[in-house]
Amino acid sequence: MIINEPTLQYISAHASDDVARLALHPSKDPQVDMAVALQQIAGRQKAKEKLPEWYATEGILYPKKVSMEQCSSSQTAEYKASLVEGDSFADFSGGFGVDTVALARKFDKGWYVEPQEELCDLFQHNCKVLDINNVNIVNGTMEDNLAAIGPVDTIYLDPSRRDVHGRKVVALEDCVPNLLEWKERLLAKCNTLMVKLSPMIDIFQTLRDLPETYAMHVVAVEGECKEVVFLLTQDGTINGICRDVARNVSTTSPTIIAANINKTATIRVETTLDTERTTPPRIATGLGAYLYEPNAAVMKAGIFNALSQQFQVQKLEKNTNLFTADELREDFPGRVFRIEAVHEFHPRKIAKELSHLENASIAVRNFPLSAEELRKTLKVKDGNACYLFGCTLWDGRKVVVVGDKLAINY
Repeated sequence: MIINEPTLQYISAHASDDVARLALHPSKDPQVDMAVALQQIAGRQKAKEKLPEWYATEGILYPKKVSMEQCSSSQTAEYKASLVEGDSFADFSGGFGVDTVALARKFDKGWYVEPQEELCDLFQHNCKVLDINNVNIVNGTMEDNLAAIGPVDTIYLDPSRRDVHGRKVVALEDCVPNLLEWKERLLAKCNTLMVKLSPMIDIFQTLRDLPETYAMHVVAVEGECKEVVFLLTQDGTINGICRDVARNVSTTSPTIIAANINKTATIRVETTLDTERTTPPRIATGLGAYLYEPNAAVMKAGIFNALSQQFQVQKLEKNTNLFTADELREDFPGRVFRIEAVHEFHPRKIAKELSHLENASIAVRNFPLSAEELRKTLKVKDGNACYLFGCTLWDGRKVVVVGDKLAINY
């Protein structure tokens, strides 16, 4: 992509302006390519939060909106690159190339494979800007180029989660390429196959579909679940045992990791599939001084028994994914609330008991009403004056717990 000087000047002058407004009031200078200008302005604005290093680098060119939305963030790309090792890799889902760049900085050489010529051209340009010179660029599909590339230490794949009509899909067999059809050929070409899947995926069904998995990571950023990453080998093991390269953890069943990346650290909870299944839940018999709400990564991973044991907190009920303890666990991976009050749930009675509240943040866990239905019952506006949790306790009682959030959020 070659951008002429008037267009570059326009991009610079309107870097922070509203793109929709600019589209309605295009430049009067006929030399300004508005389509290119708007694409670059929108891309750079998106990169400010998602790709801060790229945003701060002069000369980066950005793709169309859909590619910016689909690309990994810098944080998740770097996290994934930390999970693998070796001399060579192949990224068969090239796209904007954020994951490729993160992997290129970890390996000696690699391949970027992408069927869209425009994205290949952008990646080639951006590699020069980012001083990445160890990646071979292939304009084509995985299906057409797998035979010619490899073997490599790691193959990275992010199957397209849209069907031929552009609708979002989740199931493995609906993605492109169909991993269930291609996994044997992919695994024959690498030591480790790393696959990025939708946060909506059914984790335990996918583990059954992919018995070659030795580790599975649920990755959240600032409390929002972003992706689920599966690491596979031909027989589901490395040297006869399952191993998480990043932590050098060896197990006899797949490792399950819930990772939440925040501004200061990456908080991980990890266990194995067998351990989670065989560890009995620690069920509360009374409410302690604190209420604990797991972060999004733990919730998606579903490793509540491991969480309960590792942090010595008790689950409110078998199907209520909230925990309690008398002690303050400042390293708990989630939000922590000091319990201020507990109200039995009787709709008319509780509405009177909490009538003094003007606003509150409301959540429900294993409760007969949705959060919005509970809000209407209580006639409380949305806000953060306090936090209300509708939930079921160990003895079957339906209650609303009133909490005060502490300045702890992992």
